[in-house]
Amino acid sequence: MSSSFKYYFFAFSKILCITASLFIFACSTVDDLTVKSQSDYVPELHNNTDIPKGGMSIITHSPEMNFNLQRGENNGPVGNARSVNVSHPLFDKAIEINVNQPNGLFWNGQINFPINQPVAKGDKVLLHVYFKMIESADETGSGFINVFVESPAPDHTKYLMYQLVSTGEWQEYYLPMTIGENFKRNEIFLKFGFGNGSKSQTIQLANITLLNYANRIALKDLPATQATYLGRGADEAWREEAADRIEKHRKGDFSIFVEDDNADPLSNATIQVKMLKHAYHFGTVAASRHLVSNKADSLIYKKKLLENFNQSGLENSLKWGAWLGEWGDNYNQNDTIEALNWLQDNDLYTRGHVMVWPSKRNMPKYVQHWLPENLPQQADREVLNQVSQHIFDISTKTQGLINEWDVLNEPFDNHYLMDAFGNQILLDWFNQAKNENPNAQLYINDYSIISGGGTNTSHQEHYFKTIDYLVSNNAPIHGIGFQGHFSTTPTPISKVFDIINRYHQAFPMLAIRTTEFDIDTIDEQLQADYTRDFLTIFFSHPATVGIQKWGFWEGAHWRPNAAMYRQDWAAKPNQKAWSETVYQTFWNDFSGLTDNEGEFEERGFYGDYAVIVDVDGSEQSFLMRLRHNGPTTFTISVK
Repeated sequence: MSSSFKYYFFAFSKILCITASLFIFACSTVDDLTVKSQSDYVPELHNNTDIPKGGMSIITHSPEMNFNLQRGENNGPVGNARSVNVSHPLFDKAIEINVNQPNGLFWNGQINFPINQPVAKGDKVLLHVYFKMIESADETGSGFINVFVESPAPDHTKYLMYQLVSTGEWQEYYLPMTIGENFKRNEIFLKFGFGNGSKSQTIQLANITLLNYANRIALKDLPATQATYLGRGADEAWREEAADRIEKHRKGDFSIFVEDDNADPLSNATIQVKMLKHAYHFGTVAASRHLVSNKADSLIYKKKLLENFNQSGLENSLKWGAWLGEWGDNYNQNDTIEALNWLQDNDLYTRGHVMVWPSKRNMPKYVQHWLPENLPQQADREVLNQVSQHIFDISTKTQGLINEWDVLNEPFDNHYLMDAFGNQILLDWFNQAKNENPNAQLYINDYSIISGGGTNTSHQEHYFKTIDYLVSNNAPIHGIGFQGHFSTTPTPISKVFDIINRYHQAFPMLAIRTTEFDIDTIDEQLQADYTRDFLTIFFSHPATVGIQKWGFWEGAHWRPNAAMYRQDWAAKPNQKAWSETVYQTFWNDFSGLTDNEGEFEERGFYGDYAVIVDVDGSEQSFLMRLRHNGPTTFTISVK
């Protein structure tokens, strides 16, 4: 995989303000902070010719000598850091970080700097930094560290989130951001988190500069390193390997025999085989309010949904609080049922999200008094009765409208109920879900498994152990959901495949799907390229059954930059990449004549086809369903 690194630093996108709702990361309180002396603030103009004049330094002017170190915890320190001398034309000092016991959590182990001047909402800030890998045990041969600008607890809002990568040379980064709130001096921090991954590494940071331009410059006018990802190159080895797997696992041979009323073969009959629909799910969640409305945008919304997708589900309406009407006027059970009926009427395989989201913060208001804050051991068992009643209620009212349920959502950091009552309750929920929905497929769902560079090994391992617990205790689980929320530095393509493969090898009986795919970046070409490549690598793995986007229109998307259509419904490059990949690259139509035995043979993608037979100017149409392990021979009698 190391050969693909030559593409990694060609381009990096402009970074924009990223709020806490966009990055669901939780940073713990720094409890082992070693603080070195901080220099007084000195306003300065940076004399690098690539950096605009007028920026004022808002961290110490000698960061390589004056930094805060949180060593992290993983049965001992995650790592350590020191100032070292280096040889470079622009600098002679660096921070060297030895990461010995990474814990998979990027923030658990960090270098940080307080922003030592007030900053205001809307301020434009530029980070300039050099990063180098000295030694790494990672299989990619690279070193990495996550840089983020973060507000204090409890929000931990990220105004910058970026993964720096080096394969052994100094890599220079320009990372602009917009500050989202007003902060006093030393209230907000620049941080470099080194806890990610599972392999040891030695890395260096140097020439760290953080400049505030206030409102004197537009974000787009600040220099920005453009992002890319491993595997983007046109001649990458993974492409041919994926194409071979797709040919093997996503297609099947078929024969169509045409005969007359007497069962005699008809030769030279003209046949057209037109693909209508994939067997594989290429889907999106939808907003209920647009499925039940006939306003102009809603009509376009429904039209574009059917043009692009063969599978869907409701984004928020089936979450417990929304189901009870706690989330405002856009959420009520009548609209939810009407929206589900619309999906079924339009032959869209439908996912339900979610039955149980087992943290206090994601439970409905009326059960909160049974859940003491930070005291799960004192929780009232009555809440379990309420969960059971909810599973019964929502299952009964949606019966026949949902093909597949996320029974359990995000157990890695939503575990209040498990802390209170033990893991046995997971088995109870899956068993009840199966009893109430005997014909539905049942899934577990979590984030940061394939996203975040694929380096959140603690999250991955927790998910692995949770699935293993369910499987080992005979829970009726059918599938594994990987959310798939990506940012400006998306996970290397081959890393995505390796993660899928690890879970498949351990749990070969379970299907795998991406449940919440999006790419939040303003680099629209990267977004389009990664859309195409992610579709390709995921589709190529035989254990996967579908890819569901988490929205598609800017006017109804939790991350508007990730949408496929702009507010005015203009298609973005990622929409074109999606459409070309799904409806051209993964699509086929056929035509020809039957042979002397009345046979027409081909090999096509699994899906539904219209077969049109023309005999002496008379056409007849038939539906052919080509499936893996399904019929491969189809006989058509024509009059």
